[in-house]
Amino acid sequence: MKSRKLRVVFGGVLVGVVLSLVPLAGIAYETQLDARAIHEAYVLGQRNDKATGDFLANYLSQISEAQNGPHIAEIALLTPYAQIVDRSRQKTTEGSTEEQAAQDYKSRGNVIRVNIVLMLPTAYPQTADSATTTAPATRTEKSDLRPENFWQKFQFNLKQQGKAIPSKGISNQPIHSTATNNAPAVLDGENVWLEFDVKDVGSEETTVEVITPEAKVIKATFDLKKLR
Repeated sequence: MKSRKLRVVFGGVLVGVVLSLVPLAGIAYETQLDARAIHEAYVLGQRNDKATGDFLANYLSQISEAQNGPHIAEIALLTPYAQIVDRSRQKTTEGSTEEQAAQDYKSRGNVIRVNIVLMLPTAYPQTADSATTTAPATRTEKSDLRPENFWQKFQFNLKQQGKAIPSKGISNQPIHSTATNNAPAVLDGENVWLEFDVKDVGSEETTVEVITPEAKVIKATFDLKKLR
């Protein structure tokens, strides 16, 4: 497995530790984690360094394909192990503990988590002309300017061997710009999460498929035999 983001140089002893955390080709991903796996994932996330970034890069696909209107920016597929790494990484400044990581894992259960980041065009939802309108916007106009539910016009599928796998659930969270003295925060996009029972997801090539409102199909493929 090749690293894609290099930031630091490791000594011989540390490299040995890192290699033990890298998934090996041809081995099934871990559908259930024991205490040792939880510990390793938590420690790797807490480091939040080159090794962490290199590991998680294998679970993420940046979408560079040209798209019109609201578009898919990135797609991630996280195994139970990768979820602990990612959550631990996000909480490095909050004093997260290994016990909390274990409890979070127990609460989530053994699921595959797919994250799709949808972004709106830079001039959307509010243009300079609309910002200077003196008449107050109607309910319909506000909906047009800030369509928080735009993501519902997309379709999301997880497929293996061409067959769609049913999801356990779907959730979302709006992405807003940072407010300034001259402009309020506006809707920039949406984070969409889908969860799948690991019992339904085999250790093989897995495709996340997103269908846009214009019926354009965007795909990202992950080989679960090569992920942990």
